[in-house]
Amino acid sequence: MKDLTIDVYMDTICPWCRMGTTSLRTALKQLPAGTKATVRWHAFQLNPGIRPEGEDYRQVMIGRLGGTAQFEARMRQYSETGAQFGLTFNMDIVKYTPNTTLSHQLIAITPEDLQEQLIEKIYAAFFEKGINIGDVDELVQIARASGVTDDAAELKTRLTQGDGLEKVELGQRNAQKLGISGVPYFVINETVSLSGLQSPSEFISVFENS
Repeated sequence: MKDLTIDVYMDTICPWCRMGTTSLRTALKQLPAGTKATVRWHAFQLNPGIRPEGEDYRQVMIGRLGGTAQFEARMRQYSETGAQFGLTFNMDIVKYTPNTTLSHQLIAITPEDLQEQLIEKIYAAFFEKGINIGDVDELVQIARASGVTDDAAELKTRLTQGDGLEKVELGQRNAQKLGISGVPYFVINETVSLSGLQSPSEFISVFENS
């Protein structure tokens, strides 16, 4: 098997993206020894128009899904499907739909070798602890816990001044060029595209033929 480059388009409030990332990681652990896999993360905002301070999660999702019953069914689906990947989704404590721009900026300015760990901590903060990941102070604390920085004040300044925003916007433009309308979305070796949640075996099958 030749080396792999995997471009992942994702949003930090997307449950399927969290599951998809976990599935991808499981698949990568099964690669033959010596196979190099490079994962590149790209921003795709599901709700780019959300106010900076965030909006009520339940109201936003009921509006998107078409009713309370649909909302409650989807929350159960997140928890049940997530459990299959060993993930916890405490959707009952998620109160805010955040604007994810700042979280994507943080990922963009984080050293590549720390990005995956940071993304996992952002997911856990939102889905397990109900933290508003659109809040810059919360993000700075997550970054500190991920080993991204020891200087909280400097990082907060960088984020509030727009550092990393250019890369976030580039991800959005590239997604538009690829015709991406939902995430997760994976591009293998810049040739094979996979849309939606994939099992580890589905990834492996594509890797073997890429």
